[in-house]
Amino acid sequence: MTSNEKLLKLVETAKFLFFKHGVKRVTVEEICRMANVSKVTFYKHFENKDAVVRHIRDALMTTGFSKYDEIVGQDIPFPEKIDLMTKWRVEFYSQMQSEFIEDIISFEETKEQMKTRYMKNILVAQEKGEVRKDLSPGLIWLAAEKLNEIAVDGSWKSAVPDFNELHRQLRNLYFHGLLAK
Repeated sequence: MTSNEKLLKLVETAKFLFFKHGVKRVTVEEICRMANVSKVTFYKHFENKDAVVRHIRDALMTTGFSKYDEIVGQDIPFPEKIDLMTKWRVEFYSQMQSEFIEDIISFEETKEQMKTRYMKNILVAQEKGEVRKDLSPGLIWLAAEKLNEIAVDGSWKSAVPDFNELHRQLRNLYFHGLLAK
């Protein structure tokens, strides 16, 4: 195996294990054993386990932001963009155990990158008149994050019959509020 093949095998194995068990429960030894690569090779490519986590996180962020930018660039109404983003995020995160999501989101730079992108999108939507200008982008971010937590943690299952209904109701709540017209 070439050095690049070993690196790829280490990353793919670490990703598989992290997605399945979260970061904390996986050791460098497990990654090396399952990848059939020595610890010397691991440490040739990564300083420690956090370095491989950051490597995987960066790749996931690149994929996520690429998809996000693709959706933002579409010539469709803002609520449809949010709908597409939400569906994609849930599908994307469903590949991973919640422990891994919590582990990578706990990196402060991850939170900041996500927040910066989201806030920029809200500000552009406000400038276009798609989102009310009297609402704080920061508060919109917090509300969206809390609604996302409900979708990710599964607590919604006792309130609505399926994910599509959850998504429909959250979208209505988010865009139309509580009051009857």
